Amino acid sequence: MTKFNQRFFARLDAAAERTGVPAIARGQMRRRHLRWVPIVALAMASAGMLTGLIRIDLVNAGYALIMLGFAIAVMLPIFGPLKPWGSPERIDEFDRALRGRAMLAGFAAVSMAAFVGIWLVIGLALIGDWPRFTILDQLRSLGFYLMTLHLAVPTLHASWATQPVAEDD
Repeated sequence: MTKFNQRFFARLDAAAERTGVPAIARGQMRRRHLRWVPIVALAMASAGMLTGLIRIDLVNAGYALIMLGFAIAVMLPIFGPLKPWGSPERIDEFDRALRGRAMLAGFAAVSMAAFVGIWLVIGLALIGDWPRFTILDQLRSLGFYLMTLHLAVPTLHASWATQPVAEDD
């Protein structure tokens, strides 16, 4: 193989490494502190939930906002600071404790939001005399809002509870 081809393929390999995809395939990905991305996902989902509850004619627009926040939140556990449960990465006591605290914070947020959300939907349905399909739309939105909370709050808690380590470049 010529030297040009060797340099060209070396540059292609370096470009692929910068994307991080080969590290994910090897199970050696770099964990990041995602501090603002979960806040954006939660803000979008919360705005969508409130939009659907305040104006029942805009329930589908609110649902679209919730789904956009949910789409962002789905990516958070992949790149966030919490290591997955069955990962080949080395997990020490600190990682286990951090994951436990973060998951408990997430479960508390989901539990409180479910309690308040169900009673709020029931109360507003009784006061506003909502039709059955509107109540079902609100419950659908509440379900995806709870899933967004379940995905975003642990990453948010773990990102703000720890300090990022300075990297050696």
